[in-house]
Amino acid sequence: MSSRQADPVELFVPGRLCLFGEHSDWAGHMGVHPGHCLVIGTDQGLHATAGRSEQFIVETALPNASGADAPGRRTVRYNWDADALSQAANDREEFFRYCAGVACQMFSQAGVGGGIELHIDRMDLPLKKGVSSSAAVCVLVASAFDRVYELGLFPHEIMDLAYRGERLTGSQCGRMDQACTFGKTPVLLTFSGSDNVRVEPIFPRRAVTMFFVDLAGRKDTIGILSDLRRAYPDSPSLQRALGAENERIVRRACRAVADGDAESIGDAMRRAQEIFDRMVAPHSPEQLASPRLHEILNLREIQSHIYGGKGVGSQGDGTAQFVARSPQDQLKAMAVIERMYENMRCFPLSILPAGGELGDNRDA
Repeated sequence: MSSRQADPVELFVPGRLCLFGEHSDWAGHMGVHPGHCLVIGTDQGLHATAGRSEQFIVETALPNASGADAPGRRTVRYNWDADALSQAANDREEFFRYCAGVACQMFSQAGVGGGIELHIDRMDLPLKKGVSSSAAVCVLVASAFDRVYELGLFPHEIMDLAYRGERLTGSQCGRMDQACTFGKTPVLLTFSGSDNVRVEPIFPRRAVTMFFVDLAGRKDTIGILSDLRRAYPDSPSLQRALGAENERIVRRACRAVADGDAESIGDAMRRAQEIFDRMVAPHSPEQLASPRLHEILNLREIQSHIYGGKGVGSQGDGTAQFVARSPQDQLKAMAVIERMYENMRCFPLSILPAGGELGDNRDA
């Protein structure tokens, strides 16, 4: 690594999974009712090393469709120049545009004396599956600058730089995506009438075992967002679903996560999905019919292994998440799904107490 530092820094940034409160970020900014969501970092993510450089250099393994590393690597080099970085960030064909967007934000950051050389050594995060892979890349770049130049940035500052960098590319990402900054700590986010967001970490007392499933289906996130945003101003039911009803569920879920009460989290997921299907999905009926999602949520063969489940992100046939009854039940349920549906892929997910280990979700 051509760096002025003797030793490169090591970094890991997970993806971000929305446990509860999808669509509440943009809905909260509409000013009708505050938005609330509860998110957590995935067990999977991006592993990297970084050091100082006269340029902005990124090297990464090329991922395949499932997010696993594929043979071969790709490297890009940009002069440490704001115009060059901005141009790359706005090039829709540029593989590294998200990296360039964040680097452009860092260019004028106090304490940044030049570029970095960033090596993304491993990535096991599934791409385009509702777990904020693009946000993870943006947080990784901002975190790399923070560590390499010893900026001492607060988590909310890293989140903001990553958000502004991704938005520079033309992405319509929401404010919840960058909560992967907090790693595996569950985070409550509140949105109310502006672009600001209140961030509150939650520290569980007990571990909870979960998993999520790539449904190998099709969904149009842009279409879903367009349909719902267009309907929101004139739909009391949609406003209520993403407002008061969502707040009620998130409040209940926050208490359950803090207590490590897996059964209550699962019950809250079932309730959240029922409200979404009844009050939200009709506003985008083609995209949110979600036959694969509902088939997996109601799959008879896994019901004895789970407490509940729901869709992920914008919903649709993208990704499902479940609360398992125990680590053993997690493995059994994932095996059932992958045996019955050869195109689907399951990923373990854990909610851990500070300094704790994963245990049985059942009461002792």
